[in-house]
Amino acid sequence: MAIDKLQELQEQRNTLAAEIKTLGDSQDSWTDEQRARWDDVNAEYDGVLESQQAEKQKLDVSARLESISEERDKSEWQARRNDEAQPITDDTKSKALVAWCRHQSGQDVTDDLHAAAKRCGVKVDNVFLEIDYRQTVKYNANGFGGEFRAQSTTDAAGGYTIPEGFSNELEKALLAFGGPRRVSRILRTASGNDIPWPTVNDTSNKGAILAENTQVSEQDVVYGSVTLNAYKYSSKLIRVSAELMQDSAFNLGAEIGSMIGERIGRITAEHFTTGTGSSQPEGIVTGSTLGVTAASTTAITMDELIDLLASVDPAYQDSSSAGFMMHNSVKSAVRKLKDSNNQYLWQPGLTSDAPDMLLGKPVVVNQEMASSIAAAAKTVLFGDFSKFLIRDAGGVKLARMDERYRDYDQTGFVAFSRHDSVLLDAGTNPIKHLIQAAS
Repeated sequence: MAIDKLQELQEQRNTLAAEIKTLGDSQDSWTDEQRARWDDVNAEYDGVLESQQAEKQKLDVSARLESISEERDKSEWQARRNDEAQPITDDTKSKALVAWCRHQSGQDVTDDLHAAAKRCGVKVDNVFLEIDYRQTVKYNANGFGGEFRAQSTTDAAGGYTIPEGFSNELEKALLAFGGPRRVSRILRTASGNDIPWPTVNDTSNKGAILAENTQVSEQDVVYGSVTLNAYKYSSKLIRVSAELMQDSAFNLGAEIGSMIGERIGRITAEHFTTGTGSSQPEGIVTGSTLGVTAASTTAITMDELIDLLASVDPAYQDSSSAGFMMHNSVKSAVRKLKDSNNQYLWQPGLTSDAPDMLLGKPVVVNQEMASSIAAAAKTVLFGDFSKFLIRDAGGVKLARMDERYRDYDQTGFVAFSRHDSVLLDAGTNPIKHLIQAAS
């Protein structure tokens, strides 16, 4: 069972964590064999951690499918009484998507697929199909951020026509490349118009003691703002063969959702991390401010990490959204660090839901950050990640390309989506970085 598998993986994780600490204790006298084992055991630990997260996602999806199945059973009873009153099931949505894809690729569409498309409001002859992935559950179970929406996404003209399986696959694929997305605040809007986001810094203003019968003085509050845009991204072309399209066992929604999510996930993860903020999103590293400059070009010390944490205002340090972010290779080096009592700063999560901890704060891996400890590299972030805002504007728009690959008997699909990101910093610097010394 999946739960047993999770427990087994947790035991493996604990065993590997113990070996990492044992090896770390003797790092000053490592042999070549021990040094190679250090690299291997760290890779094994990270692999087990990824497997845990995948198993947990499977459990979550299974629970959702079971819930959908129960709802479907109820809807069948309702349909026998009044077919028009029957809720639109996930199966109906899936058939609507298949109907659109088959029609766009020039294949026959059966009566039941046509009926499903009509019921869901999908016009199979439309070139574009809006894919609203915003109905998925909140996914920051192991992160620090949150999700909120500007308005309801229910849309009888097609806003809820895409099967849940598609949404889940798209969301999971985005997360696979989404270090910032896992822990940031996510704003999901129906449209892509610019959104001015107000900021205010009143931290330098104080109240005053007041004598009897004395008029109070005034102190203005100065507001600022940042603007969230909606930059367009594409999945590039996705080709689907006629054989796959015709195979009734082929889960078209999950397959395309996975491909779209991976492609868009890779490029947005890069921009959400190191984007310049000019004609593209502002990355979390770009928006961060200097916390600590390391003494070395090739090493990070315990004291420097403590200083980085201390450089952030306590109001952000104590936030439930506060944590560290770094590349997995940097995390491997940090695992060796000990405090003055010879205790490791890094502590592995004790359950599958618990992230690894550093100085009592969660650690998030972001593979788009600096991959090595090198001169002038911004290697570690610390701060309140709820202050980093990612915007998803609308859903994903899927379109077909008819004739380009007819000689291969393939249909081309391309997806578009719109996103932006920005650090909400009114001048109090909620996220800071550690930078290595220049060479």
